[in-house]
Amino acid sequence: MNYYYTADGTNVLGPIALDQLTNLFSQGGLPATTQVCAEGTQTWQPIATILPVGSAPPPPPAPPPIPQTGDATGGLIPYKNPQALVAYYLGIFGLFPAIGFFLAIPAFILGILGLKKRKLNPIIKGAVHAWIGIILGAISIACHLLVVALLILGRKH
Repeated sequence: MNYYYTADGTNVLGPIALDQLTNLFSQGGLPATTQVCAEGTQTWQPIATILPVGSAPPPPPAPPPIPQTGDATGGLIPYKNPQALVAYYLGIFGLFPAIGFFLAIPAFILGILGLKKRKLNPIIKGAVHAWIGIILGAISIACHLLVVALLILGRKH
């Protein structure tokens, strides 16, 4: 039996033999929404209703998973974790005398926030930067408080 077919609902093609139509469909030449009409009839129906079992094209392969990367720098600069990055620099500059105390406190706090952000999303980097900010911030705070304490005690004597 021969069939007319339309893949877009507008352009009618054929008539074409059932085996040719089956081959065309199984090779992916026709979408599953194709409508067919047997020669000599007026009834349009989905192509799946006339095809032999197993002639449907295989489903397309699943796309590969999207690679999840931390950042383009290979993790050296954690630009997706700004708290850790800022904590790192504030921790370093916090070691400077006088101004360091005012930089060390935010370094300590931002380091903790950077670690929390890293824990929530392990793909982003920055744990080392955050730890450096925390450690250097704590050292700077302790040193500055020690200097202030020694100055106060030195004035009493």
